[in-house]
Amino acid sequence: MSLTPIEITVNRSYKNIITEKELANHIINMKRPESERIFVLFTEVPVGLLLKFALNNNIEIKKLKEYYETYIKPLGFKNEYLDNY
Repeated sequence: MSLTPIEITVNRSYKNIITEKELANHIINMKRPESERIFVLFTEVPVGLLLKFALNNNIEIKKLKEYYETYIKPLGFKNEYLDNY
């Protein structure tokens, strides 16, 4: 199985793989994070890849920011791009 750069980043320390589609499903459906990997998506993935991920998965930037503001930022994790969007 070939992993995308995002999948490599978020799954780096884990045995089980979470796919981009699974990550996208969490965001689209505003599901509460079940793993810290969703935090890695917002904090460790370069902004260009994060935006490409959103476009490839039909996630509006507004929805990406809503998820970030609801679940990621309140726990102290930061994404400078989304903070300034």
